[in-house]
This record gives sequence, structure tokens and C-alpha cells, in this order.
Amino acid sequence: MYELLSDFLKRPAPFCRYTAKELWTRPHLAQQMLDFHLSQDTDLASRRFEAIDLTVDWLDAQIDFSSKRVCDLGCGPGLYTERFASRGADVTGVDFSRHSLRYAERQGSQSVSYIEADYLVDDLPTGFDLVTLIYTDFCSLSAEQRKQLLKRIRAMLNPGGYIALDVAGMASLAAKEEETIVENRLMDGFWAPDDYIGMRRTYVYSEERISLDRYLIVQPDDSWQIFNWTQHFSPLSIEEELRNAGFQVEHRAGDLSGTPLVAASDLIGIIARMN
Repeated sequence: MYELLSDFLKRPAPFCRYTAKELWTRPHLAQQMLDFHLSQDTDLASRRFEAIDLTVDWLDAQIDFSSKRVCDLGCGPGLYTERFASRGADVTGVDFSRHSLRYAERQGSQSVSYIEADYLVDDLPTGFDLVTLIYTDFCSLSAEQRKQLLKRIRAMLNPGGYIALDVAGMASLAAKEEETIVENRLMDGFWAPDDYIGMRRTYVYSEERISLDRYLIVQPDDSWQIFNWTQHFSPLSIEEELRNAGFQVEHRAGDLSGTPLVAASDLIGIIARMN
């Protein structure tokens, strides 16, 4: 236990571990994540329905979903896919959470299909006019992962197709503070159904524009960790990354609902077209 705690308190190298699947493959966590996605009391896993509706409104106004083929990467329980379909799009959702996809399929319409896949490594469908990547999923990836994902998205798109995504802005990095929290049943039982001690250590990597919330969950018979990395972007840095991948930014905003982009924006919403 000493070695585990000693390691937990050391500042890890940026993006040294990728644990995203842990949140979706542990049965208790998979249900918790689905509940948080659907909750209208929190934005911890997905935005509230009102905000999602505004996002769909803005994207539709810029691109026009009617008769478009759209793929939502990291679709979760289908909160965006069903709304895209209601605007006339032919929609595919991709996610590696079987638990969330079952919910989406039960609620889904005939104009939405779902694929269980890891968009970083598994085969992906092609022939789309728009690919979406929402709720700052892009920011949880390392620079190399982001580069490879953008290459994969280009292969999914028809000539002149679009990508729409949101990323964490610099204001959200400025609001981060390094701290350590230790609590019995941290986050009110989110991490496990029975007794556990939860620890969260927040790190800020100012030069690299990265933040990390590192969790250690200690149960009577098990212990495990979650690394929640966030790459923060300025408008120039996200545009440069997309340009280097062969995309030209056409619309930028303070989020994907079209809120004006200002220096204090926590988010940056981007619609970019493939060159």
C-alpha cells in the first residue's frame, strides 16, 4: 500500500496512462455513467437536454442535417444521434460502451444505427458528410492519439465533409488548482457500490496546457486508478492542429451552441471542413 500511495502522489508524465475504457467496462461505473448522461441535475457526463438541443440547433443552422449522413463518435446513449435524425439526417453512432449502446438502441429510431467500437483502433464506417466529436472527447487524447484520430476521421468523410467538435479552452485551465482530496465513498458512491476510500489529485501542467484529475479507488479487496487528462486549447492552437490534419475551420464559437467566443470561454466550438 505504501508503494501505491507513494506513486499516486508523484506527478505523472503527461498522457502516460489512458484509462477511458475503465469508466465504461466496470459494471457499476457503466451504469453510473449512463445515469449521469441522462441526469438533468448535472453536466458531469453529458450536457443537459436544453444545452444539447441548442447544440443541435446551431449545427443544423450551419450545416443543414437534411439528407446528410452523420456519424457521432462517442455517442453514448444516443442523446445527439436521435436529435440529428429528427432533423432529417441518416445517423450512425459509435461507442465502446455496450451498456450505453443498449440504452440507445432501445430508445432509437429506424434512421439511427449503432456500432460498438473503439474509434481509436477499430474499423470505422465511411461515406459521411459530417462527423461529430462532442463533450471535449478530443481533449482526453494525447497529441499522437489526436493526430491518428483526425486521420481516421478524414477517411470516414466524403470529399468536402465536415468535422464538428468542442475542446476545453484556456480559461478552464486557468480555473484549475492543484489539490488532493481524500474521502470515504468519494462522490457519494459513484466509484463502487460498497465501501471504498476515494482519492483525487489534481495536477496542472501549465507549459503543456494540460490538466489531470487522477483518482485512486481503494476497496477492501481491490484498488485501481482513473486518469482523466484534459488538453486545453487556444483558438489558434486548435485551428493549427486541425489545419495540419487537412481541415479548414469555417466556424468557431464559445461552444457548439454558437455562444460567442471570448477570452473567458471555457470551451471552443469548431466546425471544420476537410480540404
